[in-house]
Amino acid sequence: MKFRIIFAGCGDIAYRWLDHITKRDDCEIIAIVEKNPARAAKYQERYGFSCPVYGDLEEAFAKEHGNLLIDLTYVTAHHDIVTAALRAGYDVMGEKPMGFTVEQVNDMLKTVDETGKRYIVMQNRRYIKQVKEIRELVLSGKLGDPVYLCGEIFVNADLASIRNQFKYPQLQDNNIHSFDLARYLVDGTPTSVHYHSFNPKGSMYKGDAAGDAVFEFDNGCIYSFRGYNGSEGCYTSWDNVWRVCCELGTVVWDGAGDAVYEYTPERGGIFKGIPYQSGIIKRPETVRDQHDGALEDMFNALKTGKPAGTECKDNIKSIAMVLASVKSIEENRKVEIEFNDTYPYLVLR
Repeated sequence: MKFRIIFAGCGDIAYRWLDHITKRDDCEIIAIVEKNPARAAKYQERYGFSCPVYGDLEEAFAKEHGNLLIDLTYVTAHHDIVTAALRAGYDVMGEKPMGFTVEQVNDMLKTVDETGKRYIVMQNRRYIKQVKEIRELVLSGKLGDPVYLCGEIFVNADLASIRNQFKYPQLQDNNIHSFDLARYLVDGTPTSVHYHSFNPKGSMYKGDAAGDAVFEFDNGCIYSFRGYNGSEGCYTSWDNVWRVCCELGTVVWDGAGDAVYEYTPERGGIFKGIPYQSGIIKRPETVRDQHDGALEDMFNALKTGKPAGTECKDNIKSIAMVLASVKSIEENRKVEIEFNDTYPYLVLR
């Protein structure tokens, strides 16, 4: 199968996609869609592209004959671009988050069902070696069922991007990574959230740069999140710091190095003189770019017809955590999250 690709959006993230795509022999960039000609020219020069550049997506669809659209535009544009591409007969791969409102993500999934095309969302953090191995350990049953998951992120994000135009810049931009990782680590589906959002004194953001949340998952696990995107000093990893508490043990990972865990063969064993057993999930000597693993999964899914790990009908569960959090903030209450197999796919109560 040959992927004939219209590439939409030439922001800073584009090189991570193109570094992978241009090494594949099953991909051809047939057109670029970008409103800023200088940004498009930068990538044309870097990768030696001779394909046409369009300022309008519909013009590209009218003049080109491809089968895959890659959407790297701003989140505020994702709905219109993805649904237009699906209706034009294209499968779509795109950057997170998939949409900006409940109405948008419901319409996107409805369009997927109506057209029979595929939409896969980038969630690269799932493809970190330690993340996959922590998940495998948690789901193996060796530590018992997961009961309490804690994640935190304290970083200092730049102010130049669209995120500083959002009302809740941390929540609406970066938190999708944290939330997707959380449910992936414990194989949970969110059922509710209570979120407190605020903008700390001294923050350079216009909107809320910090927040705390408590999520409930369908498997009984509680996820506690906290973070601040304008923190000064003592930063965490961008991949969060994690503690996964299970019935018989705990895994701790700083988001960068080795993960460590301790467990007991029986509940309360430490009080019976039974020492904890321990283990390490090692950081690989050569760390692979997360996008490579994600893109391999995405392209393989399109080639084989099998679901990708971040197929839109799975990824809606991650963006639902963001959208439910916004509703929780604005209504100052716990919000229930409901998923359906047909439209409306997501309902917040």
